[in-house]
Amino acid sequence: MATFSDELSLEDAFGDDFASGTKLNQGQPGPLSGQPGQPGHWPGQPGQQGPWPGQPGPQGPWPGQPGQQGPWPGQPGQQGPWPGQPGPWAAQPGQPGPWPGQPGKPGPWAGQPGQQGPPGQPGPPGPTPRALTLPFNFPIQGGWPPMKMLTIEASIKPNVDKFAIDVCAGHDTAFHFNVRFKEDGYQQAIVRNSKFNNVWGSEERAIPNFPFKKGEKFELLILGEPHQYRVAVNKQHFTQFAHRSHKLSQVTNVNIYGDITLHKMVMM
Repeated sequence: MATFSDELSLEDAFGDDFASGTKLNQGQPGPLSGQPGQPGHWPGQPGQQGPWPGQPGPQGPWPGQPGQQGPWPGQPGQQGPWPGQPGPWAAQPGQPGPWPGQPGKPGPWAGQPGQQGPPGQPGPPGPTPRALTLPFNFPIQGGWPPMKMLTIEASIKPNVDKFAIDVCAGHDTAFHFNVRFKEDGYQQAIVRNSKFNNVWGSEERAIPNFPFKKGEKFELLILGEPHQYRVAVNKQHFTQFAHRSHKLSQVTNVNIYGDITLHKMVMM
């Protein structure tokens, strides 16, 4: 986050003479010596007010000051979709990305959904979320639209064994994402696969890390691309899974089940 705050004092602008009490150009003297004349235009003196930072006057576009907002990362402006990833998946300045569960139409205060009060003041209270019953079936009418993203927010139970997400095309499983905490009794693994005509394909197991922790909340995103599914966990790219048979247009529903408490499941 880039923040600039340049405070320009009159001592800095005019030197030690001003600090020692010398009056500089307060205006034209009046008819009698020692009487005030017409007010001058120096900042902080009666008369026309200058545009020095911190003084009233026309506001300029200095970062952190009122005015036009720039596209600096973390500042209000154009938002990018995902850090470290190319194209619409990457968090580069540009058009906002399709992050479900994030504020859509932002309110006047950056990072707050809808209309909010002054900074530091809470906005209107929202409804208390309820847990969704597992196994949970999420229907998708007319197929998975390309470049649409499924957001899943859940908490992992303390005594977790495993949980799974199945992207289904009718009776087939186009994408199976299985998180295992106790494979063979102790090993952690995340297995990706597909199943057509009741036959499982080859497993994909390579992972950069194991991002899930017992008893903690997580957010998982699945982006449907024309040739693959892309998965992120807690806003970090995690893996991808190429389409093996069925296309996005053939997806009918997504099932989620296992040792988690499901708070939210939405596609945007």
